[in-house]
Amino acid sequence: MLNPLTHLIAPRAGRRRTDTGPRTRRGRRSGGAIAALASVALVAACGTSSTSAGGSTSMATNSADSPTTSTASAAQESGSADDRTSISTRVRQSSTGASPADILAANADTSQAAQAADDSDNAGVYDASAQSTTTITASGDSVDVAGGAADDVAVDSADGTTITITASGTYVVTGGLDNGRVIVAADDADVHLILAGASITSADGPAIDIQDAGSAVLVLAEGTTNTLADGSTYAAGEDAATAALSSSDTLTITGTGSLNVTGSYNDGISSKNGLVITGGTTITVDAVDDGLRGKDYLLVSGGTLTITAGGDGLKSDEDNDETKGFIALGAATVSVVSGDDGVSAATDMTVDGTTLSITAGGGQSSADVSAEQGPGQGAMPNGGEPDQGADPGRTPSQGPAPAQGDPGQGAQEQSQDETTPSPKGINAGVAYAQDSGDVTIDAADEGLQGAFITVSGGSMSIASGEDGLNASSGDSTIEGYENADSESDDGSVLTISGGQVQVDYASSDGIDSNGSARVTGGEVVVGGAAGAMDGSVDANGETALVGVSSSTAVAEGDTISVTGTDGTNWELTSTVSADAVTVLGLTEGVEYTVTTTSGGSATATASSLSAGTGAGPGDGDSIAGPGGAPDGRVGAGSAGDRAAG
Repeated sequence: MLNPLTHLIAPRAGRRRTDTGPRTRRGRRSGGAIAALASVALVAACGTSSTSAGGSTSMATNSADSPTTSTASAAQESGSADDRTSISTRVRQSSTGASPADILAANADTSQAAQAADDSDNAGVYDASAQSTTTITASGDSVDVAGGAADDVAVDSADGTTITITASGTYVVTGGLDNGRVIVAADDADVHLILAGASITSADGPAIDIQDAGSAVLVLAEGTTNTLADGSTYAAGEDAATAALSSSDTLTITGTGSLNVTGSYNDGISSKNGLVITGGTTITVDAVDDGLRGKDYLLVSGGTLTITAGGDGLKSDEDNDETKGFIALGAATVSVVSGDDGVSAATDMTVDGTTLSITAGGGQSSADVSAEQGPGQGAMPNGGEPDQGADPGRTPSQGPAPAQGDPGQGAQEQSQDETTPSPKGINAGVAYAQDSGDVTIDAADEGLQGAFITVSGGSMSIASGEDGLNASSGDSTIEGYENADSESDDGSVLTISGGQVQVDYASSDGIDSNGSARVTGGEVVVGGAAGAMDGSVDANGETALVGVSSSTAVAEGDTISVTGTDGTNWELTSTVSADAVTVLGLTEGVEYTVTTTSGGSATATASSLSAGTGAGPGDGDSIAGPGGAPDGRVGAGSAGDRAAG
């Protein structure tokens, strides 16, 4: 049976999702320089303005001399017990419906790091005979240094073998170092470190430690395989490195060779500033905690990355400057298997031409979706716990806490929730934007969470233990929405205007927004087990949703086809296995037929749902969808007169 959209909106169960844990994020988005990745084409242009979907005000590109906009709430300024940070109205406007280029243009300038590597670096080629090239050849515990800047390379064999580079230049490392490391301590000098068949193992610290450099470029030489591994214990030190490949300054990795990294102590590759990966590199990381971490930002514009991590797969966690803490993925192939979040960005994440595959916390099959679980109680993973490894002064799991269910639960349970991993596929503290690429997520908890989620192109396939797509302000408040309760609009916005989106959710909601939800285009299919979930779509604020819901079954691999009397005719290969499906992004009043290989076909006229349909909890009409509660709660809570844009 095919039903109009008003029968699929989920009933509210007296809760607003705030399951992002104790992670403190950021204060205010000051005017940032244009994030122009000119050499790697992640940003198409600068200085343009765009209008957000749904009538949001136009966004002007920030510049270094833009005035700082205060976003802290009065409660924060007075040191209130509510420790949540604030997202400003300006950030909300610029993030709503924004493209990846818009998001990057509003963040910190990354052009210098992106352009640090030249064409030869990106191709993985070098001139070994050049006067400026220094060759470092390792064999066991012995090292031979020859060439241009040999006097600027110190070798210490007192405790293992430590190679220290102290001046600018190009350094080619070859051979195997059984117990040692390479240190770059070159003040503000530019250093190019070329790995050309190098294997470096360190027993008590990072294999490569870039402590000080003006510009650091690591080149993987063409046709070579390189290996870095650290030990499970490190020498003590508050500012000590915590990754097999560690950098205190911004690091660019490029070339066409391959790099295998084993992080036995904590992270695989980590920069305390920015981390840029470009060229045609092939990088494999296996880490106890995070796989790749760029504290200020993480940019991946090319290559093939395979990440296995006990903590987060990809991470950027700078939360004191809201123009930083972002992750931008370009034309690369990235595969992540993580114990915690697949991708964790303190602020923003963008996808532009990426092939991204994520399995977080063991995937949907590891979620606990007990039949006794009531609406609003988060699905807890029963597998995929991060390997704690050696203690570097923090726990590997930095991910958000799981959903806390009943807001009346005691402090003890809340404390446990805050320390229990809830592996999400993608966790963006502020905005997620995708206009091309193919994203596949299999997560024990939520598939994708962010305050402002925008999908305008490409494909996205989500299998989740909890919500598939969850727009939520999380552990922050959005300026103007500080008093939002569990039933009201928190200011978050979910926008789907194009592309292909499929969601298979085991519990809670397929698409959930604590604020507004807008599906105005694209090919959007949501499926779940009837009676085992809150509903296909759940929203607290303004909605622009038109579609149909069908009890027609669908299996993974099925062909789903949608035809309409207006000429609509599209089909896709299902990544969803479900007893019921919902199709969104349709036109109101048009008759559609939905056909699946497994379930046959059904026909109905598409309808829409607007904010305020039904009243608040326990009032108004009951319009529950599959799995809906009979208490009269509706999926779209009243937003009053507040506009979502």
